Amino acid sequence: MSRYCFRICAAVFFTAVLAASGLAQQQYRFATENFTVVAPDPAFARQVGNEAERFRKELAIQWIGEALPTWSEKCPIQVKLAAHAGGETSFAFMYNGQQRGEPTGWDMKIFGTPERLLDSVLPHEVTHTIFATHFRRPLPRWADEGACTTVEHVAEKKKNHGMLIHFLTSQPSRGIPFNRMFTMRDYPQDILPLYAQGYSVAKFLIMEKGRRHFLDYVRAGMDMEQPGRELNAWNRATKQFYGYDSLSDLQVKWERWVADGSIEKAVPSNQTMLASANVGPRSDFGSKLNQHSQLPRATTASAASDVADDGRLASLNEGWYAKQMKVGRRYRPDAQAQEKAAPTARNETIWR
Repeated sequence: MSRYCFRICAAVFFTAVLAASGLAQQQYRFATENFTVVAPDPAFARQVGNEAERFRKELAIQWIGEALPTWSEKCPIQVKLAAHAGGETSFAFMYNGQQRGEPTGWDMKIFGTPERLLDSVLPHEVTHTIFATHFRRPLPRWADEGACTTVEHVAEKKKNHGMLIHFLTSQPSRGIPFNRMFTMRDYPQDILPLYAQGYSVAKFLIMEKGRRHFLDYVRAGMDMEQPGRELNAWNRATKQFYGYDSLSDLQVKWERWVADGSIEKAVPSNQTMLASANVGPRSDFGSKLNQHSQLPRATTASAASDVADDGRLASLNEGWYAKQMKVGRRYRPDAQAQEKAAPTARNETIWR
């Protein structure tokens, strides 16, 4: 049995939020067909339960084309009111020989304002349960968190985009090269770049060919993986499903799309994108960056407003993309050594 835990990541630390959000009031319970909600208000417990069922049905249809069957055990949802939003969902994968069974041991904890709980945290966490039920195995972290972030409210997605621009410019050393990100099994110690990049890459690919194609791509990449040849598997899957020669080629194209403002593309007719960031007009932030970069004009005023910058903008083509993602180059030896030095057992609970 393997147990995994997933978390929506706001620009705050989970432990600090929990400490600030402790509530001593009475708890109320409300049960639906697939969830059992515990919340400090009976009406809100009912609302969370009903919304969880709605998200479970509607998002499953959008992602996999059909609603999920009723789970054999209900998923408990513990609700806490707090100033900042976040959550985590854990579950176990049961294996019977080669047969992967339905996930078990559901446990969801969410916190935040009522508004953010309902429009961001809850759909994000429910999407994790949809993927777990559909794939019956853990997805690559970037794909799982990235795809789940696409269903959040526009304000939360803009925060992730703002963090991405910050990492690309002011703190390029925190970026994760695609050759490493696509083969990561566990969360890195520096988790925010994974969320920011994962969301942006998932959005980029989903806009190209839709949600279901994206999930087919992720499944193919996982199916092709062999010990020691994981990178080759993702290069092949990327070529087969999106036409890019390799992850390096995908990264270059994605980088240029980000530098050009992450412009929305037409979505395939059989797919419906949830609300996306309402980006503002171009600003001199992009002009400043272009003084040092050969890439197209970068970012937007709305993204720039979310980024704390001291004016010393690093060039995109002088940062981690150019230095660490040369065509045919594997990810950094120092990163490989760090991962080997601290392996995570498959039966260990991961709290991220």
